[in-house]
Amino acid sequence: MVPANLFSSSGDVRDGRPTSDQARFQQFVADVRARTDSWLASWLAARVSEARNRGADVGAVADSIRQLVLRGGKRMRAVLLAAVYEGFEGEGGVEAVVPAGAALELLQAYLLSHDDWMDGDDLRRGGPSVPAMMRARFGRPNPAAPGPDRADAAAILAGDLASAWALGSLLELKVAPARVLRAMQELGRVEADVVQGQVLDVCASAGDRGDVEAGYALKTGSYTVCGPILMGARLAGASEDDVSALTAFAEPAGIAFQLRDDVLGTFGDAKNTGKSSGSDLRRGKRTAIVVDAMRDPRAVALLTPVLGRADATEAETEQAVAYLESSGARARVDERIATLVKQSLGELERVHLTARGRSLLAQALVALTTRDR
Repeated sequence: MVPANLFSSSGDVRDGRPTSDQARFQQFVADVRARTDSWLASWLAARVSEARNRGADVGAVADSIRQLVLRGGKRMRAVLLAAVYEGFEGEGGVEAVVPAGAALELLQAYLLSHDDWMDGDDLRRGGPSVPAMMRARFGRPNPAAPGPDRADAAAILAGDLASAWALGSLLELKVAPARVLRAMQELGRVEADVVQGQVLDVCASAGDRGDVEAGYALKTGSYTVCGPILMGARLAGASEDDVSALTAFAEPAGIAFQLRDDVLGTFGDAKNTGKSSGSDLRRGKRTAIVVDAMRDPRAVALLTPVLGRADATEAETEQAVAYLESSGARARVDERIATLVKQSLGELERVHLTARGRSLLAQALVALTTRDR
């Protein structure tokens, strides 16, 4: 686990109660989430109405994205963007950049819809995934029918529509046009990074920790941490020195976030994560934990019947998970998370943020790397 004393200056939990920094962060998250949800609800309602005017099928594709976006989500990307914007005392405060936070949520919807299509997942955020909604609308494929499957095609198009909407939401900002342009450039870079990171993930070519973390920096760290932070800085008019320092803060934080996801996907409590222990193993994910463990012949023997095997038995999975724990593979990943968090916090001191902005980012780092779901 991440050592608690790493966060003593930014607010740990005392006597079961959050410190003042934590309480302020929790209130900030609630405020940003409420503003983002309100914007998305009204903005998406208008977009779906426009789509329905072009045909029932177009409306159904559009509404699948609306449902996914409004079904939930922590809105941490919007929180990070708003925290940085406020930390640089951006004009108009948090309310001014709500459309940018919403754009990040729409970008995520695009990525999730395509991920679920590639992975064959039917559930997302407690409801049907976009591909599942499209199968319900258009039916399952007919092997005898020529041409592409309509449901699959609709799922891909739904993701494409969400990507276009992300740009549309960003362009509704009332911030100085030059700053919006810089934020658009960051969003474009993020999307390119994520796609390339997904290629690495799909091809499962990682051979060591360096390969794994390079992929994580592209696929997850880019759009979950680095992109939102740099977009907030660009919209606030931060200097290039501060953007550089924020990048140095965000990159290790993004990798730590994904490493924590690896821990939860292998060892997490199903009541919190919504998926069974060892789910990442059965899906064949070459996580940092797996790559670390594969240097151990005993681990290889236990992982082989489970890794990438959806039909692996509970006993086989439990035995593999237990060995990953007892062999020290989990502990080594936890230690790596702690190292990355410490590195991020050190870089944060170089950024010319307000005290409130620095506190919000430090607390966000805690939330991202110690979460249980």
